[in-house]
Amino acid sequence: MPIRYALIENKLTTDSDDYRGRVQHNTTVSIEEVVQKIARPGSTVTAAEALAFWEELSQAVVAEVQAGNRFLSDLFVVSLTMTGTFDGAQDQFDPTRHQLRVRLAPGTRLRRAEQGLTVEQVRADSTLPLLEDLEDFTSDTRNEKLTKGGTARLTGERLKFDAKDAQQGVFLVASNGTATKVIRVLTNTPGEQLFLVPATLAAGTYRVEVRAKNPGSTNLRIGSLDTTLTVA
Repeated sequence: MPIRYALIENKLTTDSDDYRGRVQHNTTVSIEEVVQKIARPGSTVTAAEALAFWEELSQAVVAEVQAGNRFLSDLFVVSLTMTGTFDGAQDQFDPTRHQLRVRLAPGTRLRRAEQGLTVEQVRADSTLPLLEDLEDFTSDTRNEKLTKGGTARLTGERLKFDAKDAQQGVFLVASNGTATKVIRVLTNTPGEQLFLVPATLAAGTYRVEVRAKNPGSTNLRIGSLDTTLTVA
């Protein structure tokens, strides 16, 4: 099956003829859904066993990273990097100026999966909310993390929604499909959503969605950020 993409205007350049390709994902698949495919009829592995193994593996990888080790597999590589500037060779780590960041990169098997992919250009849906960038102020990261109780800014197009409609708003969707609606929205405009990240979020990975309706319509339009975000 070809990878679908659409061309959208590149607002990072001054040339009005500059466009960039945006992959149109068919859907988002959770670990639970993958496990159900593994535990198909005739399989020697049950869904419960696969999920239990995934949890044990996840805990083991996290422990290795917390111990300062680099984790290498054919699917992905996890390592640590450090950000911030040190004032001279005698300067020490200062958490107010320096941060440790977890970095995830594709492994050899995922890299091989890039080979032989085919693409198909489709028309960009001009009615869906277009989520382009999310900045988490507390961690000072973009499209990477969400900090519980912190402030985040989402930018894009067609982001405004009717706050009086419970179906509309900014939603944070966990890997198991559970959606948490953002309650405190500070700015609600077509190009920007400034909001407080719910303090009750469980640790894990989340997909950011904006759900909105056109005036006078009952159809819910859903747009999501291309990348998943991590809540520690």
